[in-house]
Amino acid sequence: MAKRSVLLVVLVVITFALTVHSKVDFTNIKCVSYDKSYVYFDTCLLKAVNRTYKYISVTAKFPGKQPTNDIKVNFAMQRKENGYKPFLYNITIDACEYLKKRNNPVISFAHTFFEKYSTINRTCPYGQQDEMVEKLPVSHINNLVTNVLPSPHGEYAYILTFYLLKKKAASVTVYGSLS
Repeated sequence: MAKRSVLLVVLVVITFALTVHSKVDFTNIKCVSYDKSYVYFDTCLLKAVNRTYKYISVTAKFPGKQPTNDIKVNFAMQRKENGYKPFLYNITIDACEYLKKRNNPVISFAHTFFEKYSTINRTCPYGQQDEMVEKLPVSHINNLVTNVLPSPHGEYAYILTFYLLKKKAASVTVYGSLS
């Protein structure tokens, strides 16, 4: 009888463990323009519609409207441990080259975070029109981070820094937690 009780307890614990899922939550977003003659942010918004629906919207404007093929992007992940520290990736790529070939699996995964909700999904040149990420829901990120590539719990910062014509132009930092 004792063996059955132990077995029952083990099965209940395993069942509970399998039904508990991680959850991503956006906590903040910061958009910084280093040179407003290249790019500035008209919208940089984290909106909580209710307790279960939260989204991000960002609109970048290019005042000179001069198209460029010279775009570098640095993607960095940081995890909070007595301040934000590098975690897993800190990669700089030629954005135009990536958008032509899509041959970097790490950047491809990072790009899936916002590709469906963005105008940043075509080849160069960029700068002829406003670029935006519109209503990127936390549920989309939650699926990618918890089901596709499980990550350890904690607080994170995902930082995209954009270089236009070899000049640091802008950065977008999305803060979130995984619990």
